[in-house]
Amino acid sequence: MKYFVDFEATQFSNEIISIGCVRENGDEFYSLVKPKKKLTSFITQLTGITEEMIENAPSPEEVFSNFFNWCDEYSNDLPIFYCYGNCDVNFVKKNFNNSQNFRAKSILGYIYSSLLDYEPAVRRHFGLCQAVGLIKVANYYKKEEVEQSHNALDDARMLKFVHDSIRSHSEEEDENAFPDYQKKKKSPIITEDWSKYKVKRLKSGKVLQEYDSLTAAVAWVIDQLPDNEQKELVVEKNIANKIRRASNKKEKYIDYKWKVIKTEGKNV
Repeated sequence: MKYFVDFEATQFSNEIISIGCVRENGDEFYSLVKPKKKLTSFITQLTGITEEMIENAPSPEEVFSNFFNWCDEYSNDLPIFYCYGNCDVNFVKKNFNNSQNFRAKSILGYIYSSLLDYEPAVRRHFGLCQAVGLIKVANYYKKEEVEQSHNALDDARMLKFVHDSIRSHSEEEDENAFPDYQKKKKSPIITEDWSKYKVKRLKSGKVLQEYDSLTAAVAWVIDQLPDNEQKELVVEKNIANKIRRASNKKEKYIDYKWKVIKTEGKNV
């Protein structure tokens, strides 16, 4: 059984002040949690949780003991906990260390040892090179712009929504969803029309061989490779790029100097 969980915590001491969790079947758990430390104005502004709101909130031992019982309702199914980002595990660890109640400590310890960050899976699905915010992904699927409330239950619901949405969409459908988070594609080093280039292979300043096209030079390089499985994986364009780069920088490639010349006579 999958559980999508989120925590809000104090700014410096990492004490949990609220927990929100949604099962894959839609069941929900939410509670405020009374910390030992006072809330900072930053946390109140971020989460909307005030000192007055948590003054009568249950203790961490009571909340997580109740959470243990709630999770135990499906004791036949091993719980799998998902979060978004790497902050929540630190909150869980702090409350585990402070807890004395057996049930509370048991569920916190289990979450700490098995909590799965769903953010890398989101990156892989969309083909991103950097992390993207949960609210941004949720808004993409909802086709609207909504601000994140930083309410633990709202965020847990949002995580489940994103998880379910990704499972129902292919990577091809979503491949261009976040272009600003994708790797910039480099311009090709060389034109595809390799017949416009003549190539010279040199050693110690002497021309050892001339090729009437870049294709012929690439074929010669590949022919020098040993016959094994790696040879079948060689990409001809990569070799062409390396020959041209060696020509531009006057460096060696596979122990030879190279000179690439356009058929019009202009060095490249």
